[in-house]
Amino acid sequence: MLADLDLIYNISSSETIISVDLQGNILSWNKFAETLLGYTSEEVLNKFIPIISQQSLFELEHLINKTKNGEYCSFRTCKKNKFGEELDLIFIVSPIFNNSNIIGASIIIRKTNLLNTCYLPVMDMQKEQKRKFPEIRDLMIINLEKQKTINQLANDSGINWRTVEKHLTYLIGKKIVEEIKSSKYIRIFELTENGRKYYETLVLKQQIKYVKSE
Repeated sequence: MLADLDLIYNISSSETIISVDLQGNILSWNKFAETLLGYTSEEVLNKFIPIISQQSLFELEHLINKTKNGEYCSFRTCKKNKFGEELDLIFIVSPIFNNSNIIGASIIIRKTNLLNTCYLPVMDMQKEQKRKFPEIRDLMIINLEKQKTINQLANDSGINWRTVEKHLTYLIGKKIVEEIKSSKYIRIFELTENGRKYYETLVLKQQIKYVKSE
């Protein structure tokens, strides 16, 4: 499992990534975070995460609680960068391990676009609703647009990796997903031809839904 997590962090280096300890202090802040959020790493390292205001402390509490339980989570939020510009963002959060100990959270930050807006709704932090099986599977398919490991898919979809693993078995049985590599440390999956057709159907449905809601 740790090998898979290491892989995620390595291949995600071209994205906006920050990491925090379990108190919300910055452990790392890459150059893409500097570009998007305006703060340099020298300004924020070892300090409390600057984009969390007093009014949004519940978001930090939510992601830290999930992290402590070894869970992934994702949610949409609005934050201001250093210069006061409001940004519509998606946080994709995964735990950081030191051997078997959880020491913090890695946060991939993405500005929302059409697909993300459709498939990662604003979360009610006070009461996270339980997803139904079809919703989970559709969310997995829309996030499997390219080859991914279980943990990559869990990270991108915001679904617990154990749940992802269980539903992958179902999707493989339905010939929507296939496992293209399996080893002691890593398993890689991709959509079948039928899966890609279904993926395109999901994208079209969500584009129509998005347009109607505007």
